[in-house]
Amino acid sequence: MMFFFRGREDMFTNSFVIRYIRSLSCVAVPALTLVPQICSAQTPSTIELDTVEVVQSHITKSIKSTAPAFKLSEKEFNRLGVTDISDAIHRLPGVNLRDYGGLGGLKTVSVRGLGSQHTAVVYDGIVLSDCQSGEVDVARYSLDNVESLSMVIGDNDDIFMPARVAASAASFSISSFRQPDPTKPLDLTTQVKYGSFGYINPYLRVGKAFSDKFSMNLIGDYTYAENDYPFRLKNGQHTVTERRNNSRMNSGHGELNAIWSPDSRSNLSAKLYYYDNDRQIPGPAIYYSNENHETLRDRNFFGQLQYRNAFTSQWSLQLHGKFNWASSLYHDENGKYPGGELNQNYWQREAYTSACLLFLPTDRWALDYSADYFFNNFTSNLTNETFPRRHSVLQTLTARYRSRLLTASARLLGSIYTNSAKLGDGARDYSRLSPSASVSVQPFADEMFFVRLSYKNIFRMPTFNETYFYHYGNPDVRPETANQFNVGLTYRLPSLSWLPNLEITADAYINQVKDKIVAIPYNMFVWTVVNLDKARMIGVDLTESATFNVGRRQQILLTGNYSYQRAEPRTRSQVTEYKKQIAYIPRHSGNVTVSYENPWVNLSVHTTAVSGRYATNNNNPDTRLGGYADVGLTAYRVFGLKGHDIELRGDLMNLLNRQYVVVARYPMPGRSWRITLKFTL
Repeated sequence: MMFFFRGREDMFTNSFVIRYIRSLSCVAVPALTLVPQICSAQTPSTIELDTVEVVQSHITKSIKSTAPAFKLSEKEFNRLGVTDISDAIHRLPGVNLRDYGGLGGLKTVSVRGLGSQHTAVVYDGIVLSDCQSGEVDVARYSLDNVESLSMVIGDNDDIFMPARVAASAASFSISSFRQPDPTKPLDLTTQVKYGSFGYINPYLRVGKAFSDKFSMNLIGDYTYAENDYPFRLKNGQHTVTERRNNSRMNSGHGELNAIWSPDSRSNLSAKLYYYDNDRQIPGPAIYYSNENHETLRDRNFFGQLQYRNAFTSQWSLQLHGKFNWASSLYHDENGKYPGGELNQNYWQREAYTSACLLFLPTDRWALDYSADYFFNNFTSNLTNETFPRRHSVLQTLTARYRSRLLTASARLLGSIYTNSAKLGDGARDYSRLSPSASVSVQPFADEMFFVRLSYKNIFRMPTFNETYFYHYGNPDVRPETANQFNVGLTYRLPSLSWLPNLEITADAYINQVKDKIVAIPYNMFVWTVVNLDKARMIGVDLTESATFNVGRRQQILLTGNYSYQRAEPRTRSQVTEYKKQIAYIPRHSGNVTVSYENPWVNLSVHTTAVSGRYATNNNNPDTRLGGYADVGLTAYRVFGLKGHDIELRGDLMNLLNRQYVVVARYPMPGRSWRITLKFTL
């Protein structure tokens, strides 16, 4: 069935990776910068909303942030050789990407071992949702339409935001909207990518500024790939080479964006979004059984509105509204089903609204009150469906103090969840208060050296699958509570002629989870969701970013990150899992990128390395997944042609052709290539 899209893998070791990853700790590597605050959350002098004025560099903001915060901009995607959003996530410390293989595989984000349901994925200011699984598939969002990506672990220093963004342990933000160039009669970007395994991806963005107050853009892209890449399959002493079959991807996406700015202090933005992916599901790679006939069609539509008004130098208002609709149509052909086929169709809907009020009593103090309401319901064609519904109310009250040497903030989140079901009993209702606080101190006024401390208490509601899914869900399962503690040191070296930038961050953390939600086998055929007593995650994240001037118009960029995570169930009654590493979380992981920028051809070599992991919480040796190192190479050049830009880029992925898996029995592609041609009018 679609829901149990999981598997295991025979032991696959790669001891060289462990040594390689440990060596990264000597280099300590970077994630780049902080989520830029919208101008109205700064000081009265930067209150205008139609154009965001950045009063400090992104690097300085990252160094001064009270919680770990990182950002990748559109320019850095090329400089670092980033190929897609999942590749960008690998450049962030403490982040685990669960990848089911290939271009069309499901990809979800987990931060510091807490699980993907604890990460809010934010698209242009509003949280994306999936009430069925609680997991957002980031693979469906194209990097071509992204202006920046940012990650905040804990609370954001920008306090002027919806309560729902603050209601997660971490937030991963995708910023896509860019206003058309008002100096051009038509702002046009067209691009095509072509690559291995039948991959082709045309993209078009058309924008127009109708006046200095109103502009629109239209975006569309289409992706097709056979994904029939070769892989090796081992069974004892025997090894065979197979090709991934039933792995075709056929997806399209379109957006319409508009922004109206009647004056310098207010704007209204709107977005219409549609996504359609009709793909085959390859299934787990099993010896003597490589056939699969599963398909899945995902569709998603949403419309959202955002209104911002800084109506005085001290008061600002944000209003948000959104309607979301999504469907998943699963089909499988197999003789074990009556009639030889199985069709499971799922639909979910959400209505969302939010209001945020910011008050700036002085230059140093900022106060925010935010209130969100959203309604979710879920239906399917299953005969045992209960048709669940949920009303959610979130409120936050936040205070921030900022001086030259100190930034401190405190927030109280109030959550109310009301559950019901059209057929049968609904899950229990819950309400909770969740406090958080963070501080950053600069001990020496003449040094860009900061010490930061943060604490955040958060909890997540069980998803509809965890509560209601037949032979799996448990209506009595309790919310999962997490306490996050972080202490960090950040430093930026004063700029030198040959070393204009050197930035280092080091963070240590402890996450304590109570009532962790897990699925365990009830009998040979049925699994059920239960609460474990406790789980604990201890870790260290290191980042480094350096720029070297090596000649006229020539620079070398060295960036990287290293993460150590020890994530363990701490429930003594679960003897086989007690103090074992939680499934799919590596002890060591890291990334190194070396880029050479010059007037001829820009080059980037990047490596992502991950130590061995286990596919089960009991760490059975038969479920061990070997470590791996994935090396990539990027070359690109921008040409000018009669005032227009033409960009040519080539990527080699998995340059060393290493075979590895991120999820058991879902092999990743070996060596592959991609060519990109981009034209900007």
